[in-house]
Amino acid sequence: MSNRVGPRHLVVAGFLFLLPTMILVLAQGNSGYDAERGVTRFLNAFLTSYTVASAFFVVNMFQYSKSREEPTAPWVSMVYAATLGIFVTFLLTNQGGFLMEENGSQRAQILYNIVHFIVTSSAILVAAGILILLSFVNLKSKDTKQS
Repeated sequence: MSNRVGPRHLVVAGFLFLLPTMILVLAQGNSGYDAERGVTRFLNAFLTSYTVASAFFVVNMFQYSKSREEPTAPWVSMVYAATLGIFVTFLLTNQGGFLMEENGSQRAQILYNIVHFIVTSSAILVAAGILILLSFVNLKSKDTKQS
């Protein structure tokens, strides 16, 4: 029996990945969800994730450059990327409410985005930890003989 993953299995895995989102959309039905508000939330989450991830990669690339005898290109480019994320965040939150949700000021919106990112990231990390623990629980020895 082949252990290769076939295209059919990839399609099923992709469908299972999207299944919770599709169930939520179908369950929502015709409730009058404001699409503009959803796009604003998505853009806020994307921009915050980009900025925080860029700052994380600055530290990561700085450590990488130390292991490679101090080439500065990796961490300098990530500093530019993080600076771009911060600049775009300030620029778009100043544009008359384009990325402002229900917060009164630019600072409140940026803080809301960061806190939302931290809560979402910790939830994903807890779920990944549970999945890893469940996979270890379900490991079976290959040496056991079945009768």
